[in-house]
Amino acid sequence: MNLIQIAAGILLLFLGRKMFWLFVAIVGFIMGMTYAPKLLPTQPQSVILVISLIAGLFGALLVSLLQKFAVALAGFVAGGYIVFYLTQTFAFTAGENQWLIILAGALLGAVLAGSMFDWALVLLTSASGATMISQGTGAGMPLSAILLIGLFIFGVIAQANIKAKE
Repeated sequence: MNLIQIAAGILLLFLGRKMFWLFVAIVGFIMGMTYAPKLLPTQPQSVILVISLIAGLFGALLVSLLQKFAVALAGFVAGGYIVFYLTQTFAFTAGENQWLIILAGALLGAVLAGSMFDWALVLLTSASGATMISQGTGAGMPLSAILLIGLFIFGVIAQANIKAKE
């Protein structure tokens, strides 16, 4: 069980739209934690953590300077991350062309984030939060899929209620 991933997922699930800079920062951090070990396999965990924190801080800084671009970029990364996790969870393989499916999810995330800013943030942060929590628990199938879908729906409803009260 990864408590940091679960905590970040909970923040995204409930506060993602209101604090979109946090969404971008968490996505940057998670991408750093996911890919830095693959790009720098001989580096200690402390270096990976520093790189991931820098990626997250860069994302937060980027969102404050270039809000729409940063959200579209975060939507791109989150969309790819969500589709990648779904293909792994549901054991869907497309062979060598699996990257095309992940790219399609990434592009869809970017388009959603850019065109429907508020609702895209609700959907992307709910999906990202649900994915992170589901992944962080280490639950196997079918519990992981049930958790993912239930948390996604719960996150959308929670954020929609917060949005309606504003």
